[in-house]
Amino acid sequence: MHGEIIAIGDELVSGKVLNTTASFAANKLFTAGCQVTRITSIGDNPDDIEECLLAAIKRSRYVIITGGLGPTTDDITNEVTSKALGRPQVLNEMILEKIRRAKQRSANSVFLREKLAWLPEGAEVLNPEGRAAGYLLIHQDIPLFFLPGVPKELEDHLINRVIPMLNRFVSEKIYIRQQTFKVFGLSETEINSLFEKLESSQDGLSIGYYPNFPEVNVTATVKGRDSGKVAEIFHMACNTIEQLLGRHVVAVNQETLEEVVGRLLLEKGGVLSLSESCTGGLVSQRVTSIPGSSGWFEGGVITYSNKSKEDFLGVSSKTLSLYGAVSSRAAMEMADGVKGLAGTGYSLAITGVAGPSGGTTQKPVGTVYIALSTPKRTVAERFQFTGTRHMIQILAAETALDELRLHLSYGTYFHCNRPA
Repeated sequence: MHGEIIAIGDELVSGKVLNTTASFAANKLFTAGCQVTRITSIGDNPDDIEECLLAAIKRSRYVIITGGLGPTTDDITNEVTSKALGRPQVLNEMILEKIRRAKQRSANSVFLREKLAWLPEGAEVLNPEGRAAGYLLIHQDIPLFFLPGVPKELEDHLINRVIPMLNRFVSEKIYIRQQTFKVFGLSETEINSLFEKLESSQDGLSIGYYPNFPEVNVTATVKGRDSGKVAEIFHMACNTIEQLLGRHVVAVNQETLEEVVGRLLLEKGGVLSLSESCTGGLVSQRVTSIPGSSGWFEGGVITYSNKSKEDFLGVSSKTLSLYGAVSSRAAMEMADGVKGLAGTGYSLAITGVAGPSGGTTQKPVGTVYIALSTPKRTVAERFQFTGTRHMIQILAAETALDELRLHLSYGTYFHCNRPA
């Protein structure tokens, strides 16, 4: 069953507001077996709204319309829909009574709010007790769901009302299984070349590639009318993908790399500390964004200047004078210093030249040293990243966390796979 989403609002087409509601709706609908083939964002222009709505009714089996249902003068979805479909607006007494019971701040506010009770003829209110009453309108046998544009209100309508109601219009159920693999260290093209034969060999299997810097999200989707066959192909495809991608898979589905690292540390009874220079606390921010990270993360320091590296972490002045702050020696001393300071078994240290200035012939912009210290040893590796300052910082943070993940999972140290 294919449908489309129409998102209405000047704020969407001007770029002032990111249209997160449409992507949320598309994801939930797809998972429920209701494919979305088109998403359109349009401004608060009556002619554009009418044209888009009439075209959607002709080509789709269902339509989700979001936005423009509020009480202000720029909320015109109901008026335009009434005119376009030849359905005069009718006063909904249930909504009107709710509005009258509510406390209003001024007479003008009452007038504006009563606008919410005027709906196109034939509208079936989805949630009369909610803050915004979305509605269903069946026109030419096509279900049209009009939903508020506010994210929380839309999510409630979609999950609790729209998706269950769509089952009334589905003649044959489509089963869908999907899994996303988050990949780091391989380009989109390299990944695609691994799966060309796999995708063409199985009916109902599709593989999508979605760059999400610095990772590439690889999504395996299997659709079909036989639930058993769908499950069989799905498990086969996921196993094959995992084998082909190997250690480049840093997480799956909603899980993040930092969550995986935290889980592995908890399994080993390890605690992490961090010392960051060129990343400015980016790794610490990612780590502390995880609920419960206090169970495996002790703390971190940002040692940006040479003086702070000496004073806080005990990096020797000799190391800084002979090798520089951007060096394997400095990175290892930073890792050892913060590990001793925090009393942890594991630590990561990052020092480098993020740019756009500060590079030299020997250490151009993008040169980053990452040190990993474990209960057994401390090692460092040089990396050469490219991109803007922020991109280099993101790559350094991701690489540091990934090297810790690889060590915790496989006992390796950096790319040379030295054993523990």
